[in-house]
Amino acid sequence: MKFCRYCSLIIILLFSYLPKGCGQQHPLHDSISRLAQIHKNGILRFGVPGDYAPFALTKGDSLSGADIRLGRALAAAMSVNPVFVKTSWGNLAADMRNDAFDIALGGISITPERAAVASFSISYHSSGKTFLCRRTDSARFSTATAVNNPGVRLIENKGGTNESVARALFPAATLQVYPDNIGVFNEIIAGRADVMITDDTEADLKSMQYPQLCRSYLGTITKSDKALWVRTDSALVDFVNNWLQEELAAGIPQQWLKEAMVPGR
Repeated sequence: MKFCRYCSLIIILLFSYLPKGCGQQHPLHDSISRLAQIHKNGILRFGVPGDYAPFALTKGDSLSGADIRLGRALAAAMSVNPVFVKTSWGNLAADMRNDAFDIALGGISITPERAAVASFSISYHSSGKTFLCRRTDSARFSTATAVNNPGVRLIENKGGTNESVARALFPAATLQVYPDNIGVFNEIIAGRADVMITDDTEADLKSMQYPQLCRSYLGTITKSDKALWVRTDSALVDFVNNWLQEELAAGIPQQWLKEAMVPGR
């Protein structure tokens, strides 16, 4: 009996000096890189708001846009299948934190707030905010001062940089926050709102799609870059950046964006 008790004591002491976590099962993401997980699962998950043409637009069960083509090409380069996960601008950061996807795309601007949550790839497009309004009001909203006025009904989609810029730079205007970035344009056309602050790329496209609308300010009031928003993992970020740099050098993402700027495509 004394010998058994002695053996038990030795075993307990040995286990107390094992490295912390030895013998425990850890989730896959604790032991290997995100890139290795993607290859193991054979799936690359993209978070997409899907309401921002020309980058990504949902129509029924289909997705189109320059960023959708970019995502599919990236998945092909990894030899995995792309899966597009529906998200929204308001839930984008929370979904990234909750591991709903590996990469977010769809016209995502680089911001300090987002960079604190996950990593950004190198930029693939530079843009800035401008004004979109009814064509009959183009002279009225040709300056930032004219928009920052209590009599102006400013409308923005919820949760994105459009809303944050509107709140920061145009506090005097009456802000209306719309649930998505699709029906918001009809609100302006119908006269329920006056002007929208949006990226110059979208303003130019919507001016072509809707004859009633126009870009009333030729320049931009801000500057920002578009990039892929990538879960922070050095192997995954390096792969994305190396691949994207080659694609940009070949002019491929630029061509996809140019083609997506043609109304009806």
